[in-house]
Amino acid sequence: MDVSIESAFKNFLEIDFKKIKKYKKAVLAKKETEPLHQMRVSLRRMRSVLFTFQPVIPKKITKKIDIKIATVASYCNRARDIDVYMETYLKKETLSSTESLLYKIVVHYREKEYKKIQKYLKSHKYKKLIRELRRWIQTKKWRKKLKKKELSALEKNIIPFAENFLKSYTNEIILYGSATGSVLEDEQAHKLRIKLKKLRYATELFSAYLQNKDTFRNTLKELQDILGKLHDIYVTKELHKVFLQSQKNKKLFTFTKQLEAENTKRKKKLKEAFFLKWKEFRKIAQQVD
Repeated sequence: MDVSIESAFKNFLEIDFKKIKKYKKAVLAKKETEPLHQMRVSLRRMRSVLFTFQPVIPKKITKKIDIKIATVASYCNRARDIDVYMETYLKKETLSSTESLLYKIVVHYREKEYKKIQKYLKSHKYKKLIRELRRWIQTKKWRKKLKKKELSALEKNIIPFAENFLKSYTNEIILYGSATGSVLEDEQAHKLRIKLKKLRYATELFSAYLQNKDTFRNTLKELQDILGKLHDIYVTKELHKVFLQSQKNKKLFTFTKQLEAENTKRKKKLKEAFFLKWKEFRKIAQQVD
Protein backbone atom coordinates (compact mmCIF):
# COMPACT_ATOMS: atom_id res chain seq x y z
CA MET A 1 0.00 0.00 0.00
CA ASP A 2 1.64 3.24 -1.17
CA VAL A 3 0.74 5.67 1.63
CA SER A 4 3.34 8.05 3.04
CA ILE A 5 4.02 8.52 6.74
CA GLU A 6 2.88 12.13 6.57
CA SER A 7 -0.36 11.30 4.73
CA ALA A 8 -1.24 8.71 7.37
CA PHE A 9 -0.38 11.13 10.19
CA LYS A 10 -2.57 13.90 8.75
CA ASN A 11 -5.41 11.51 7.97
CA PHE A 12 -5.46 10.05 11.50
CA LEU A 13 -5.65 13.52 13.05
CA GLU A 14 -8.39 14.66 10.66
CA ILE A 15 -10.60 11.66 11.43
CA ASP A 16 -10.71 12.33 15.16
CA PHE A 17 -10.80 16.11 14.76
CA LYS A 18 -14.08 15.69 12.86
CA LYS A 19 -15.40 13.37 15.57
CA ILE A 20 -14.65 15.95 18.28
CA LYS A 21 -16.74 18.52 16.42
CA LYS A 22 -19.52 15.95 15.96
CA TYR A 23 -19.67 14.87 19.61
CA LYS A 24 -19.51 18.44 20.91
CA LYS A 25 -23.17 19.01 19.92
CA ALA A 26 -24.32 15.90 21.75
CA VAL A 27 -22.28 16.77 24.86
CA LEU A 28 -23.91 20.19 24.95
CA ALA A 29 -27.33 18.53 24.68
CA LYS A 30 -26.34 16.28 27.62
CA LYS A 31 -29.03 13.70 26.91
CA GLU A 32 -26.66 10.71 26.94
CA THR A 33 -23.32 9.79 28.50
CA GLU A 34 -21.80 8.12 25.43
CA PRO A 35 -20.99 11.32 23.44
CA LEU A 36 -18.75 12.58 26.25
CA HIS A 37 -16.98 9.23 26.34
CA GLN A 38 -16.48 9.21 22.56
CA MET A 39 -15.27 12.82 22.52
CA ARG A 40 -12.74 11.93 25.23
CA VAL A 41 -11.61 8.86 23.27
CA SER A 42 -11.07 10.96 20.13
CA LEU A 43 -9.02 13.51 22.08
CA ARG A 44 -6.88 10.72 23.54
CA ARG A 45 -6.48 9.12 20.15
CA MET A 46 -5.23 12.41 18.69
CA ARG A 47 -2.66 12.67 21.48
CA SER A 48 -1.70 9.07 20.81
CA VAL A 49 -1.12 9.88 17.13
CA LEU A 50 1.26 12.69 18.14
CA PHE A 51 3.08 10.25 20.42
CA THR A 52 3.23 7.44 17.86
CA PHE A 53 4.78 9.64 15.18
CA GLN A 54 7.43 11.20 17.43
CA PRO A 55 10.24 9.30 15.66
CA VAL A 56 9.60 11.46 12.58
CA ILE A 57 7.80 14.51 14.05
CA PRO A 58 9.62 15.18 17.35
CA LYS A 59 7.88 16.05 20.60
CA LYS A 60 9.35 19.57 20.62
CA ILE A 61 7.29 20.30 17.49
CA THR A 62 4.00 18.80 18.69
CA LYS A 63 4.27 19.74 22.38
CA LYS A 64 2.19 22.94 22.23
CA ILE A 65 -0.65 21.38 20.24
CA ASP A 66 -0.57 18.32 22.49
CA ILE A 67 -1.02 20.52 25.57
CA LYS A 68 -4.01 22.22 23.93
CA ILE A 69 -5.67 18.85 23.20
CA ALA A 70 -4.90 17.68 26.76
CA THR A 71 -6.59 20.83 28.11
CA VAL A 72 -9.86 19.93 26.37
CA ALA A 73 -9.62 16.35 27.64
CA SER A 74 -9.06 17.53 31.21
CA TYR A 75 -12.52 19.13 31.27
CA CYS A 76 -14.07 15.75 30.42
CA ASN A 77 -12.25 13.53 32.91
CA ARG A 78 -14.17 14.03 36.17
CA ALA A 79 -17.57 13.97 34.44
CA ARG A 80 -16.66 10.71 32.73
CA ASP A 81 -15.50 9.23 36.06
CA ILE A 82 -18.87 10.09 37.57
CA ASP A 83 -20.73 8.61 34.60
CA VAL A 84 -18.79 5.34 35.07
CA TYR A 85 -19.54 5.40 38.81
CA MET A 86 -23.27 5.75 38.18
CA GLU A 87 -23.20 3.00 35.56
CA THR A 88 -21.30 0.64 37.87
CA TYR A 89 -23.03 1.15 41.22
CA LEU A 90 -26.33 2.96 40.75
CA LYS A 91 -27.88 1.66 37.55
CA LYS A 92 -30.58 -0.53 39.11
CA GLU A 93 -34.32 -0.87 38.73
CA THR A 94 -34.82 -0.35 42.45
CA LEU A 95 -32.58 1.63 44.80
CA SER A 96 -32.56 1.41 48.58
CA SER A 97 -33.10 4.62 50.57
CA THR A 98 -29.34 4.95 51.09
CA GLU A 99 -28.64 4.31 47.40
CA SER A 100 -31.29 6.89 46.46
CA LEU A 101 -29.56 9.46 48.67
CA LEU A 102 -26.19 8.63 47.13
CA TYR A 103 -27.74 8.84 43.66
CA LYS A 104 -28.97 12.40 44.34
CA ILE A 105 -25.51 13.42 45.56
CA VAL A 106 -23.81 11.89 42.53
CA VAL A 107 -26.27 13.55 40.12
CA HIS A 108 -25.55 16.89 41.81
CA TYR A 109 -21.81 16.57 41.19
CA ARG A 110 -22.42 15.26 37.68
CA GLU A 111 -24.49 18.35 36.87
CA LYS A 112 -21.70 20.59 38.14
CA GLU A 113 -19.10 18.85 35.98
CA TYR A 114 -21.25 18.92 32.85
CA LYS A 115 -21.90 22.64 33.36
CA LYS A 116 -18.13 23.21 33.46
CA ILE A 117 -17.73 21.27 30.21
CA GLN A 118 -20.58 23.06 28.50
CA LYS A 119 -19.29 26.47 29.58
CA TYR A 120 -15.84 25.64 28.24
CA LEU A 121 -17.13 24.23 24.92
CA LYS A 122 -19.10 27.44 24.37
CA SER A 123 -16.18 29.68 25.30
CA HIS A 124 -14.08 31.86 23.00
CA LYS A 125 -11.01 30.04 24.36
CA TYR A 126 -12.27 26.67 23.09
CA LYS A 127 -13.32 28.06 19.70
CA LYS A 128 -9.88 29.64 19.28
CA LEU A 129 -8.20 26.34 20.19
CA ILE A 130 -10.26 24.45 17.61
CA ARG A 131 -9.39 27.00 14.91
CA GLU A 132 -5.69 26.66 15.75
CA LEU A 133 -5.91 22.87 15.72
CA ARG A 134 -7.74 22.84 12.37
CA ARG A 135 -5.17 25.19 10.84
CA TRP A 136 -2.27 23.18 12.29
CA ILE A 137 -3.57 20.01 10.61
CA GLN A 138 -4.73 21.50 7.31
CA THR A 139 -1.57 23.55 6.65
CA LYS A 140 0.75 20.79 7.93
CA LYS A 141 2.29 23.32 10.27
CA TRP A 142 4.69 20.73 11.68
CA ARG A 143 6.68 20.98 8.42
CA LYS A 144 7.93 24.50 9.21
CA LYS A 145 10.30 23.29 11.92
CA LEU A 146 11.55 20.14 10.19
CA LYS A 147 14.86 19.99 8.33
CA LYS A 148 15.15 18.79 4.73
CA LYS A 149 16.24 15.29 5.78
CA GLU A 150 13.36 15.04 8.23
CA LEU A 151 10.87 16.18 5.59
CA SER A 152 12.22 13.51 3.27
CA ALA A 153 11.61 10.85 5.93
CA LEU A 154 7.91 11.82 5.99
CA GLU A 155 7.57 10.73 2.37
CA LYS A 156 8.56 7.14 3.16
CA ASN A 157 5.98 4.34 3.15
CA ILE A 158 3.91 3.98 6.32
CA ILE A 159 4.22 0.16 6.57
CA PRO A 160 7.90 -0.14 7.66
CA PHE A 161 7.38 2.77 10.07
CA ALA A 162 4.29 1.10 11.57
CA GLU A 163 6.05 -2.24 11.96
CA ASN A 164 9.10 -0.66 13.61
CA PHE A 165 7.03 1.42 16.01
CA LEU A 166 4.85 -1.49 17.17
CA LYS A 167 7.87 -3.73 17.68
CA SER A 168 9.97 -1.17 19.60
CA TYR A 169 7.11 0.14 21.75
CA THR A 170 5.89 -3.38 22.55
CA ASN A 171 9.40 -4.26 23.74
CA GLU A 172 9.49 -1.09 25.86
CA ILE A 173 6.19 -2.01 27.51
CA ILE A 174 7.31 -5.59 28.18
CA LEU A 175 10.45 -4.29 29.89
CA TYR A 176 8.40 -1.88 32.01
CA GLY A 177 5.78 -4.48 32.88
CA SER A 178 8.39 -7.10 33.78
CA ALA A 179 10.07 -4.62 36.14
CA THR A 180 6.89 -4.39 38.25
CA GLY A 181 7.60 -7.88 39.60
CA SER A 182 4.93 -9.99 41.27
CA VAL A 183 3.24 -7.03 42.98
CA LEU A 184 1.36 -4.53 40.83
CA GLU A 185 1.06 -1.24 42.72
CA ASP A 186 -1.63 1.31 41.84
CA GLU A 187 0.81 3.78 40.28
CA GLN A 188 2.51 1.04 38.25
CA ALA A 189 -0.85 -0.25 37.04
CA HIS A 190 -1.90 3.27 36.03
CA LYS A 191 1.30 3.92 34.04
CA LEU A 192 1.13 0.51 32.39
CA ARG A 193 -2.53 1.10 31.48
CA ILE A 194 -1.60 4.34 29.71
CA LYS A 195 1.25 2.65 27.82
CA LEU A 196 -0.97 -0.25 26.74
CA LYS A 197 -3.67 2.18 25.66
CA LYS A 198 -1.19 4.02 23.43
CA LEU A 199 -0.07 0.71 21.95
CA ARG A 200 -3.64 -0.39 21.33
CA TYR A 201 -4.49 2.91 19.64
CA ALA A 202 -1.42 2.46 17.43
CA THR A 203 -2.43 -1.08 16.42
CA GLU A 204 -5.91 0.21 15.56
CA LEU A 205 -4.47 3.10 13.54
CA PHE A 206 -2.20 0.79 11.58
CA SER A 207 -4.75 -2.02 11.14
CA ALA A 208 -5.48 -0.91 7.56
CA TYR A 209 -1.79 -1.32 6.67
CA LEU A 210 -0.71 -4.36 8.70
CA GLN A 211 -2.17 -7.88 8.73
CA ASN A 212 -2.34 -10.66 11.33
CA LYS A 213 -2.64 -8.33 14.32
CA ASP A 214 -6.12 -9.35 15.51
CA THR A 215 -4.98 -11.73 18.28
CA PHE A 216 -2.41 -9.21 19.46
CA ARG A 217 -4.97 -6.39 19.46
CA ASN A 218 -7.61 -8.48 21.29
CA THR A 219 -5.14 -9.48 24.00
CA LEU A 220 -4.16 -5.83 24.38
CA LYS A 221 -7.82 -4.91 24.84
CA GLU A 222 -8.29 -7.59 27.52
CA LEU A 223 -5.21 -6.37 29.40
CA GLN A 224 -6.37 -2.78 29.10
CA ASP A 225 -9.86 -3.71 30.36
CA ILE A 226 -8.40 -5.37 33.46
CA LEU A 227 -6.19 -2.37 34.23
CA GLY A 228 -9.12 -0.06 33.50
CA LYS A 229 -11.23 -1.82 36.14
CA LEU A 230 -8.36 -1.53 38.62
CA HIS A 231 -8.19 2.19 37.88
CA ASP A 232 -11.97 2.54 38.33
CA ILE A 233 -11.63 0.99 41.80
CA TYR A 234 -9.02 3.59 42.70
CA VAL A 235 -11.20 6.39 41.29
CA THR A 236 -14.24 5.10 43.25
CA LYS A 237 -12.42 5.66 46.54
CA GLU A 238 -11.41 9.17 45.47
CA LEU A 239 -14.96 10.02 44.38
CA HIS A 240 -16.35 8.88 47.72
CA LYS A 241 -14.20 11.52 49.41
CA VAL A 242 -15.81 14.14 47.18
CA PHE A 243 -19.38 12.85 47.49
CA LEU A 244 -19.27 12.54 51.30
CA GLN A 245 -17.31 15.66 52.21
CA SER A 246 -20.36 17.51 53.57
CA GLN A 247 -22.53 14.52 54.49
CA LYS A 248 -23.45 13.31 58.00
CA ASN A 249 -25.64 10.29 57.22
CA LYS A 250 -23.96 7.28 58.90
CA LYS A 251 -25.72 4.79 56.60
CA LEU A 252 -24.17 6.55 53.62
CA PHE A 253 -20.68 6.13 55.05
CA THR A 254 -21.37 2.49 55.89
CA PHE A 255 -22.67 1.80 52.40
CA THR A 256 -19.67 3.36 50.63
CA LYS A 257 -17.27 1.49 52.93
CA GLN A 258 -19.01 -1.75 51.99
CA LEU A 259 -18.54 -0.91 48.30
CA GLU A 260 -14.85 -0.27 48.89
CA ALA A 261 -14.50 -3.55 50.83
CA GLU A 262 -16.07 -5.44 47.92
CA ASN A 263 -13.74 -3.60 45.55
CA THR A 264 -10.72 -4.70 47.59
CA LYS A 265 -11.73 -8.32 46.95
CA ARG A 266 -12.29 -7.57 43.26
CA LYS A 267 -8.90 -5.89 43.10
CA LYS A 268 -7.15 -9.07 44.21
CA LYS A 269 -8.93 -11.15 41.56
CA LEU A 270 -8.24 -8.56 38.87
CA LYS A 271 -4.52 -8.58 39.65
CA GLU A 272 -4.49 -12.37 39.38
CA ALA A 273 -6.24 -12.08 36.02
CA PHE A 274 -3.74 -9.44 34.92
CA PHE A 275 -0.67 -11.61 35.54
CA LEU A 276 -2.22 -14.53 33.65
CA LYS A 277 -3.10 -12.28 30.71
CA TRP A 278 0.32 -10.61 30.89
CA LYS A 279 2.04 -13.96 30.30
CA GLU A 280 -0.22 -14.51 27.30
CA PHE A 281 0.56 -11.03 25.98
CA ARG A 282 4.32 -11.59 26.20
CA LYS A 283 4.01 -14.92 24.37
CA ILE A 284 1.92 -13.40 21.56
CA ALA A 285 4.29 -10.41 21.29
CA GLN A 286 7.23 -12.80 20.72
CA GLN A 287 5.27 -14.63 18.00
CA VAL A 288 4.46 -11.31 16.28
CA ASP A 289 8.16 -10.44 16.25
